[in-house]
Amino acid sequence: MVLKVKMGGFEVSKSPEVLETLLGSCVAIMLYDRGKKIGGMAHVMLPKTMDDNIKNPGKYVNTAIPAIIAKMVILGARTDRLTAKIVGGAAMFKKSSAIDIGKKNADAARQELKQYKIRIIGEDIGGDVSRTVKFFLKDGKAVIRYRNNEKII
Repeated sequence: MVLKVKMGGFEVSKSPEVLETLLGSCVAIMLYDRGKKIGGMAHVMLPKTMDDNIKNPGKYVNTAIPAIIAKMVILGARTDRLTAKIVGGAAMFKKSSAIDIGKKNADAARQELKQYKIRIIGEDIGGDVSRTVKFFLKDGKAVIRYRNNEKII
């Protein structure tokens, strides 16, 4: 079964489920426990919030990662075995004077994962096109599709 991860949301499940999302400047953060075949994906929109009472922790990097970890532990994952993959962070608005939120999201994800001592084992960050990512919990593979290309990390 494919679980769709909405913008600003997150999902956690076990094999054989597949987590999927569509990304532009947002970043998908995927955590995985290979031994238990438990994984989670957040579709983060912004690097950080200072609000402790947010209703959707998947929206921000600094709240999404602890939320995913907490749900994964409930399903039986071990925090010392978690690995991560990050995808997205495209510069979708090159012609505008807007800040590069994609790069900021990716940088925040790397920093937050480092604080949790979670090793990033795969990345597909940047560029200027949207992409779809499917995260297969049976083996931890992430399949990224953009334009007419496909990449597996």
